[in-house]
Parts: sequence; structure tokens; C-alpha cells
Amino acid sequence: MKKITFLIPNSRWFDTHHWHLYPYNVCLLAAVLKPDFEATIIDCNMENLSLSETIRRLDDESPDYIGISCLAVEYSRHAHALTREIKKHFPDIATILGGVYCTLMPEFAMEDQFLDYCVLGEGEIVLKSLLKELENSRFPENLDGLAYRKEGKVFIRPQKTFITDLDVLPLPDYNKVDFLKYCWIKEPFNVTEVRDALPVARVYTSRGCPAGCNFCAVEAIAGKDFRSRSVKNVLDEIEFLIERYGIKEIIFYDDNLLFNKKRAKALFGGIIDRQFNIKFKSPNVAAYNLDNETLDLMRQAGCTALIIAVESANNRVLQKIIGKPLKIERIKPIVDYAKTLGFRLGALFVIGNPSETWEEIRNTLLFAEELEVYCHFSIATPLPKTRLYQSAYEDKLLTSDFNFYSGSGCSRGWMVTDQFTPFDLETLRVYEWDRINFGTPERRMRTARFFKVPESEVIQFSRNARVALQERYVKEEEKRLSTFPA
Repeated sequence: MKKITFLIPNSRWFDTHHWHLYPYNVCLLAAVLKPDFEATIIDCNMENLSLSETIRRLDDESPDYIGISCLAVEYSRHAHALTREIKKHFPDIATILGGVYCTLMPEFAMEDQFLDYCVLGEGEIVLKSLLKELENSRFPENLDGLAYRKEGKVFIRPQKTFITDLDVLPLPDYNKVDFLKYCWIKEPFNVTEVRDALPVARVYTSRGCPAGCNFCAVEAIAGKDFRSRSVKNVLDEIEFLIERYGIKEIIFYDDNLLFNKKRAKALFGGIIDRQFNIKFKSPNVAAYNLDNETLDLMRQAGCTALIIAVESANNRVLQKIIGKPLKIERIKPIVDYAKTLGFRLGALFVIGNPSETWEEIRNTLLFAEELEVYCHFSIATPLPKTRLYQSAYEDKLLTSDFNFYSGSGCSRGWMVTDQFTPFDLETLRVYEWDRINFGTPERRMRTARFFKVPESEVIQFSRNARVALQERYVKEEEKRLSTFPA
């Protein structure tokens, strides 16, 4: 039986922030490939392996194929560093890249001469077919969802169909990794992943999102159509995780868990009926589908925290720019009622959209302050294959140093309009975030309760964000001044 070894690059290899990467995707692929191929997984990130250590581990594995997972564009350098080292030591082994990066930017990924194939979109569809073609010495030029090189020319065949019946997929094969190591990791200042109970596991119950927000690349990654697993299928997975691994909390990582409200309520009701007695949350709740009845049911089922995607306090920005089917008047009553139920509450906001006025940005900040919950602010970031990037590019708003690979998340500004510059947005984001969440003893205590840490730790947390911004601007100013003659 031929073997494929999956690699998860180490996010520490370059100057980007460290992620605790969860192995769901590679464990799912390992399960899908059974029984035709043997799969092993080397998680360089979890094991903090260097490139040279990774190569030594690969040599021990002796795989026939190598798959590399790259879950974000900012980690593309890590993936390409791997392909270069792999081809240096194992020139005859096919290198296959999958994940968000190559799905969004296959033409850039395939500029890497050490990369043989990119699997685009849902790897569960194409990867097994690709490996079977290679095993039978056939060139896989007729497979959709694949980028390849032939006679020196790159060919890209996008994914044309998505999996409609998600119940056909097996459970991820967590036996391929030391799974409980991932389940005991604490995320104290990750707004969407603060742990209420350990061990914790992630579950994906659906794919796709029809909302189509301008800054979101989900439509290009997982499709616009909402596709879901049956409620029974999801409940059976949760039961398996509880019985096999003693899981005490579930994080539902769907693109839009509440899109089908009837199904979501059936899921929460099933958690109650099966008496799982677990805690759960969803890191990104669509406020336009929240109501008091749903909140009651979620709380009864064990939901501990709500992180509500508000984005803007201005209906014009929400509906005309972002394209979110939400009216801001819905938010305050939802938040107020959720407080009475005892939820820990966070709200997500985005500032700096094209054509957004300074007054609208100010309105958003004032509204966030009035909610009296923990508020997280992002700067509108032009990601590949999003409407935001397309409009920023066409209107010539992007800065001269704009790139997709900065590793700065959504903390940097990349657009200049007649209303704001990157400096305005970056400074405002950090100092207003600091004031709204840490500006008084009461606010610091509220933030400490949200993150479940002592107040002293949130004080340091706020200081770290200010210092990071200050140090970057000092460094850039020193670089600018160094260009002047002495």
C-alpha cells in the first residue's frame, strides 16, 4: 500500500504570530483515503520542529507522496520553505499542497518550481483521485480542483462541484496524532476560542455561507450554498468525542452555524435530549438569525459565550458596503437579553471599508462602547478573491507596500481614502480598543471575566498591543531616516 505523509508547517518559522493549528483537515483526509492509501501526519507546529528536523522525520517515514497543509495565506512562506527542502532531499517524491492558500491563490502557489500539485477546494473530492492517477502512472490533467504543471506551463482547473451530502464523509482519524494534546491547549486571549472547559474539540457541522460579506473569502473557499450534515450525524460525532476522549467543550467552527435556524435549534435540542452535559460556543454568530427563543435554547444546551459579528453600527455600511443582511437596531436588544441569561459576550467589528466615512467609524466605536461587552476591532483587510480586494484594487486604494503575505492578520491598514490612512486606522484600532475594554476598573474586570483570567493579565494584554504598534512605527521611522545621507 502506498503511503502519503501530511505535513503541517511550523508557524514559528517566520515572523508571524504563532497559531495553535488544529489537525481536523489532515485527520479527515487521512480517514477519506482509507483503505486505499496509508496516511501519516507530522505536525511540525505542535512538535515545534525545525526544517531540518522535519526532513529527518520524513526520511524515517519514507512516504511515496507528501501533502502539505497551508490554512492561511500568511503562512505560504512556510509551505514553500518545506517544498524547497523536500525536493532538495527527496527529488522524486510528489509534493501536493492543499488548504486555503492554494485554493485562493493557485497561480501564485504554482510559481514554486518545487511544488508539483495544488489541490483546490474540498480535498476530500480530488485527493484520492489524484493519488490513484499517480499510482497508475497517469497524468492527472482531467481532474477538476487541481493545479498542475505540464511541459513548463501551469494549468489550473477550479473545483466545479461541492460535496452536497456531508454525511458521506467519515469522522477525522484522530488516531494519526496525539489528539488530546490539542484538546488541552488553552487560548486565554483568543477572542473566539477562550476555553470554558477542557478538554475541548472542534466540530464542523456545515460548509458554505450565502451571506457574501465583502471581506470574507468563504464563498471562494467553500462555496456560497449552505450545505449541512444531518443533526443525527453531528450528535453522533459529539457522542464519540465525549466517550473516546472525554471532551467537555465543543467549538462549532461552521462558517454560519445559525443560517438554517430550524436545523440549528434541532441540534441544540439534540444536545439537551442526549444529556451530553457539555459546554459549547460558536466563534462567529450571525446576529441576524438570533432571537430570544434561540438564545434560550442555546443557553439551556450549554452555550457559555456569544461572539456576535456586528461589523458596523451603520446600516449603510452593513448593507451597501459589507453586504450583511443585518440592521443595527437588532443588536442592542439581543445583547441585553443575552446578558440576562448569563452569557459571556463579545462583539466583532470591522472599520476602514472603502467609502466608509470618518463619522461612520466614530459611530461604530461609540456603539461598541455602549454595548458594555468585550469588543474586538479588525481593520478591513483585502483578502484574495473577496469583493473588498476587488473594489480596493479597482479604485486604486491599496498602499504601495500592500501584500497578502504580511502575517499581520487584520491589524494593519492597507487602504488610503479621502477619509483615512493606515496610520489613522491602526492607531485608532489599538487605542480605542484599549479605552473601550480596559479604560476603567469596571471595564478591566469585565474583560478579565470574558477571558477568564486575572485582571493583572488583561492589563499586560492591553499594554502588549500598544507596545507592538509603537515598536513597528518606531522601526519603520528608523528605516526611513536611515535612507537620508549623514
